[in-house]
Parts: sequence; C-alpha cells; structure tokens
Amino acid sequence: MKLKENHKQFVVKSFACFMKLTDIVDAFIEEFEDELPPLGIPETPNIDEIMAEPLDDSELRSRSEFIAMYVKKNLKAFDEKYGKDTDEKLNASALAMFNARRADRYMKNYQIYFNKERTAHEKQLRQDLFNQFRRLDITHRQFPEKYRDLFNQTRDEYCANYRVPDLTSPESLARELETLYGYQKQRIFQGESESEITKHIGLAHQILKTLVACNALNAEQGIVNITPENPKPLEEKK
Repeated sequence: MKLKENHKQFVVKSFACFMKLTDIVDAFIEEFEDELPPLGIPETPNIDEIMAEPLDDSELRSRSEFIAMYVKKNLKAFDEKYGKDTDEKLNASALAMFNARRADRYMKNYQIYFNKERTAHEKQLRQDLFNQFRRLDITHRQFPEKYRDLFNQTRDEYCANYRVPDLTSPESLARELETLYGYQKQRIFQGESESEITKHIGLAHQILKTLVACNALNAEQGIVNITPENPKPLEEKK
C-alpha cells in the first residue's frame, strides 16, 4: 500500500503519542479501513454461474449414484402421490436435491478458501504497513526531516495533557506517585504473561520506594526544629 501524506502524518503523530508500532498498525487499519487495498476476490461467489458450469466425469458419476439412491429410497412415496407422473417428479426432485447439496458443498469449500486468502492478505498488509511505519519513527535513521516539527509539536501537546504544574508541592508529588503505583498494581493483576507481570512488579516496586522516600522527606519537613543554631554554655551564678 502506497502511503499518502495524511497517512504519514497520522503515523508520525501516533509515534509522538508514545504508541507502539503494532498498536499504530491496528489504529491505522481501523482509521483508514475504506482506503486499504481490497482482497481481490468476492466474499460470496455467484452460485448461479458455478452451477451452470458443466460437470466433470467424477461429478457425473456422483450425480448418477445419488439419483439412483434417491429414486430407490423415495419411489414408493412418489408413486402413491403422483401416480403416472412419478418418474418425472421423482427425477426432478432427485436432481434438485443433488444440485442443492452440490451448491452447499461448494459454498463451504469456498468459505474455507476465502478465509485462508483473507488471512494471508491481512498478514501481508500488516507486514507492509509495519515496514513502512518504522521509518516514520523519529528515532529511525531514515526519518524524514520534514516531519520533525510535526512530531515535536504533537509530543509537546500530548505531554501537556499529562503535565502536573505544581509538582513542587509535596502533596501533589505524593498524589501523582500514588496514582502511578495504583496503575501498576492494576496492570499486575491484568497481566497475561509472566514476563509482563514481572515487569510491572518491578515498576510498582520502584514507584513504591520513591513514594516512601517522598513521604519520609515530607515528614521531616513538617517537624519544627527547636534546637538553637549556636547554643551558648550556661554561666554559673556567683
């Protein structure tokens, strides 16, 4: 897929917002779904055209065997119902049943084929996008310089949404650390792999140590020091 200008800007902005490459590919496919290259084969074939095609030798034998079996099984019932028209009605019913089963079998096989082709197409598309998007990361040596300002501007805007202006306040700093610690604990319980859980345990541990140090520092600042800076020895009274 050849990327357009708006596609490239979308990717650059996504990298600026700290998104992972695989997540950017997912977001791109969702955002530009109507612009993605088509698979090239219909999801549902024209069954009438398929059924109009002549049967090969194997299918002709299968049809003859099926009709013979169908006639043998239903002859009595048709004879009681149609009388002299039994042969015509029975053969027509047998042929219709054979064609219906043939169409159903073809549709099932086609669906398997279609799903296989679609999976291969989507895999190839994702790999193609993955390879092209890598160069739009500012850390890549082939990153286009014309997008540097866009990246930096988007990064500044993104970070501004999360920036806390009063982190000089001990209370604000402790609150932010508590929020980060709670987030990491949540990720621990939601982790799907041992490596992921271990990573978040390590991060939570580091945040917790920082929070403890911050609280200890705040506690020391809250204690009034009444020790004189330059104590003088007491003089004895004479």
